[in-house]
Amino acid sequence: MPTLLVAAPTPLSGKTTVAVACARALAKSGTNVSLERAGDDANADSDRRLFSSLGSPSGDSKIVEVPAGDLSAALREHDGARVLVVATPGTAAEASALAQSVGEALAGVVLNRARRSDAGADYEGVTELAVIPEDRQLAAPSLDAVAEALKAEAENFAEDDPRSLGRLVIASIAADPGQDYFDRTRAESVIVRSDKPDLQLAAINAGAQCLIVTGGLPVLSYVLERVAEDETPFLRTELDTKAAVEAVEGLYGATAFSADADRLSHLDELFVDADLSALFATAG
Repeated sequence: MPTLLVAAPTPLSGKTTVAVACARALAKSGTNVSLERAGDDANADSDRRLFSSLGSPSGDSKIVEVPAGDLSAALREHDGARVLVVATPGTAAEASALAQSVGEALAGVVLNRARRSDAGADYEGVTELAVIPEDRQLAAPSLDAVAEALKAEAENFAEDDPRSLGRLVIASIAADPGQDYFDRTRAESVIVRSDKPDLQLAAINAGAQCLIVTGGLPVLSYVLERVAEDETPFLRTELDTKAAVEAVEGLYGATAFSADADRLSHLDELFVDADLSALFATAG
């Protein structure tokens, strides 16, 4: 079966993101592709659950995400496979070396989290198949990862919920700007102090998809009733607002890829110009 190995020189380069993007783009072009995750490194289990949730357990071809680093074992196991290397702005040299190490098996390189200045990066003759720009929505952590980082009491979402943290806005602590503030800032997730019930309700009324309440004080019953009624993901943490913001910011680009419907649709848009015609051209 034609096989593509998705590899990278270092962990958290975006292999899962690229594997999912390739599979979805190929499926839309009529190529039935299955997704697999090799290895037992960090995030392997969560990646397998993700791939399973996306369907396509079998296909005419398969994409296998392999652990970061040396590809010798993976190439022995998947004889005849092609290799797609995922690079980031900070790993261009390492990605070039990894790409050159696989010789004729190389399908090309995808540059992930690219800044505008990185367009057309030099990979010493290696074909750049796609560029995925630096994107906060793609880098956003899952709600589950946020809850864990904040040591938060979580309501209205389950463990391994695929939803990710939407556009994050910090509620004002000096005055009550009301719902208009959250409307203007297009808040999708809001961090708000536990002693600000009016701001909590304003965020909910503005359509916030997640409420993170800081400070550990009791939340008023009418806010809790509204959260339950709207089934709004709700996280209560003992951390103060500054500490909570720092904890959440540290998760961007540093956690496993999660695939809610909005993120997958956004990924499709970012990957629409990718030239994938060579991926399986000589595999098998």
